[in-house]
Amino acid sequence: LKTLPEHGPPAPALVVLPDTGLMASARRFGDHTVKIFLMGNKGNITHDHEHEDKGSFVLEFAGEALACDPGILEYSDPVHNLLKQCQRHNMLAPVGTSERAHPAPRIFTDVKPAGTGDETAFHAEMDATPGWDGYYTKWVRIWDSPAPNRLTIRDRYELETGEGVEFYWQTMLPCAVEGNTAIISGAHGRAALRASEGCALRIDRLPYSGD
Repeated sequence: LKTLPEHGPPAPALVVLPDTGLMASARRFGDHTVKIFLMGNKGNITHDHEHEDKGSFVLEFAGEALACDPGILEYSDPVHNLLKQCQRHNMLAPVGTSERAHPAPRIFTDVKPAGTGDETAFHAEMDATPGWDGYYTKWVRIWDSPAPNRLTIRDRYELETGEGVEFYWQTMLPCAVEGNTAIISGAHGRAALRASEGCALRIDRLPYSGD
């Protein structure tokens, strides 16, 4: 029998799964790791993942999710249906529509990120327009991270309906708004989310039945 090593091999700086439309970056910052995970979609397949999350992302530092995915609950829990919605993921969604803006639950077109990354920098783009018929005529999301402690997210979009958009950022860590900046505090660091000029910030405390 072989003894398992105490520590596994280091995570690669960039992982791309082109068949599934997933991409991840892992870089060291100080004594900890910054991880970014992008959620895409492979078209022309039958599957049961009906969360409205194509274009969403997860951001971790030192093992804590500064930007998280809500996951799922027991199907008998009524909150389960809410967690599927794009408004419960790190998405950009139109507001001022006659009903809740949302993409199609199943998208049969590829929605995949393209990008580059190494131990220092990470850059990716994703055309997340498919599935948003009636809401967006265009939505392209760009992640630009020239260093592990800096991340700029840009959304280039054209609305078909609605009065504007909201950028949703999910976290279970303590957070507060200070002027045009939202502060998310973890055990080993914090994230400062600076909004563009003309944008307003707010914190919504959402019902969640999980741990």
